[in-house]
Amino acid sequence: MTTRTKIFSIILIMLAGFYSVSVQAQCTVTAAAYPTTVCAGDPVTLTSTGACGYLMYNDFNNGTAGAGWVATTGVSFSNPCNPTADGTIYMWMGSAVPIPRTLTTIDFNVNGACEIRFDMKYSTQSQSSPCEGIDEYDEGITLQYSINGGTSWVDIAYFRPDGVILPNAIAPGSNNTSITNYTTPFTVWDNYSFPVPSAAQTNSTRFRWIQQDYSSMANDHWGLDNIEILCPSNVLVQWSHGPTVFDPPTVYPTSDTTYTVTITDTVSGLTAVDSVHIDVKPVPSSDFNVVSPICSDLFSTINYTGTGSSASSFNWLFSGGSILSGTGAGPYTVSWPVSGTMFVSLEVTDSGCVSPVTYDSVVVQTTPVAGFVADDINGCAPHTVNFTDLSNPSGTIWNWTLGDGSNSNIQNPSHTYTTPGLYDVTLAVESPEGCNDTLTYTNYIEVYEQPVANISADPLTTSIMDPEIIFSSNSMGVNDWFWNFGDPGSLGNNTSMLPPSVSHVYSADGHFLVMLVVTSANGCVDTAYINVEVIAEPSFYNIITPDGNGQNDVFEILNAERIPNELVVFNRWGKKVYEATNYQNDWDGGDLSDGTYYYIFIYGVELQNEYQGTLTIMRK
Repeated sequence: MTTRTKIFSIILIMLAGFYSVSVQAQCTVTAAAYPTTVCAGDPVTLTSTGACGYLMYNDFNNGTAGAGWVATTGVSFSNPCNPTADGTIYMWMGSAVPIPRTLTTIDFNVNGACEIRFDMKYSTQSQSSPCEGIDEYDEGITLQYSINGGTSWVDIAYFRPDGVILPNAIAPGSNNTSITNYTTPFTVWDNYSFPVPSAAQTNSTRFRWIQQDYSSMANDHWGLDNIEILCPSNVLVQWSHGPTVFDPPTVYPTSDTTYTVTITDTVSGLTAVDSVHIDVKPVPSSDFNVVSPICSDLFSTINYTGTGSSASSFNWLFSGGSILSGTGAGPYTVSWPVSGTMFVSLEVTDSGCVSPVTYDSVVVQTTPVAGFVADDINGCAPHTVNFTDLSNPSGTIWNWTLGDGSNSNIQNPSHTYTTPGLYDVTLAVESPEGCNDTLTYTNYIEVYEQPVANISADPLTTSIMDPEIIFSSNSMGVNDWFWNFGDPGSLGNNTSMLPPSVSHVYSADGHFLVMLVVTSANGCVDTAYINVEVIAEPSFYNIITPDGNGQNDVFEILNAERIPNELVVFNRWGKKVYEATNYQNDWDGGDLSDGTYYYIFIYGVELQNEYQGTLTIMRK
């Protein structure tokens, strides 16, 4: 059967006592029409609700489950997810209702050919809570009965989320098996009717609607309205405009018209009569357009394009959106806090004439939130920084501005700063859909001046007899100095932290690599090296044999050629026979005869050391 609309609130009074007693031997009928105000020539659907032997009617318009009925905690009685055909409230299993979600009636006497009817609607998948739809095969609703006070239950019908009604809920589909088409016959309000099974036809039978599985409380919502139990006899329904009908007729009035319906029990002869009046007035349209898709940090503009007058009232629903501007017909600017497909609907009322509801959707695409971090935000030039993109969600286009004129379009760049200074860093990130965000950190990277180390030594070469060397440096931007003189040092004292000039006395001869490490106030370091030599004490040979055989042919003083010196040789009468300054170990005795001679050797940086000895020349 199609959706039936209730117009007159008096039906609430007529049926208020039907929760717990069976009404026998009477006929009731209520005429209704949708809509009651129309444009000339527009269709009007006439409906009648009634029966002879009407047992129970519950439309939840008093805001409760019903006298003696039991609903799961958290159930609501309003119209949060688009109204029913008659615009009144209904029972809704929304985001505050845990599993299992149930509505259970009291016990009824349903002996005989009785029928249970109800309106039901599933939410559409991916709408916002509490209007989020049922999409998995095992999350549907089952209509059941119990004849033992609720100890056990038997299935009458299972409403599988893909729009199929099964005889029971056995194996409706494995968990997490989802439908692919989110719009089904169950996602709009409709009326369903089932005969009471023969096994359920007792004096004490109760019914319930149960949802036994869901993804979470925030998901898989549904509702019920206009629950009826009928135990009718043979009835005849007659409308004043035409022949007897059992399906709701459609009329096309061109002027104000009253339609009358009569229900007659052909067995008892009892009747009931009701009528409904139709006003013919202009009906506005509710057309509008939307800007879609949009990024989640922006807004959609919604423009009304219908025919409503300035006196019309506009019932906009923006599916969880926040209205930034707009009233009445609009235009509106609306933003949504989350991404996804958002729904917009509009119903327009003009002079009591209500338009059909127009629906449209806005695709809201996630805007990434730009974020990044550097592994080392300060350091000495040249300073290498590795940047890591922390944008959420990550984009597919990255534009880095690194502050020193350099740019990058890779996700996680590495960059070397060569010039000291403070640098702003900016990341602009863009999603595959073109949504973007930008983040700038001011003075994020600091690069310090690098000190320059240098060393000079005076002298570079000295002897062990004069082992002191003075080291100097004219390094710039230095805060700390560290010298390492390259030798074991005197009592291990081979380092110094004196700036910028220091002397060191070597305790042994040899070649030594001297190192200077300079550190700036910001911890930047540079190193310089220099080689110095300390020559050993000279040693002397006292015999030469200048016979040309290449062995012991000259007077050799070990290390003499490497230090400043003066050599003077005397014969045994004290006469000077040879003299040299900076002797190079190259004297072979000249033309002196064999014999013993005396010499004086003066050496050292300042010729402060003197050695006296004898030299014997033996030619044969």
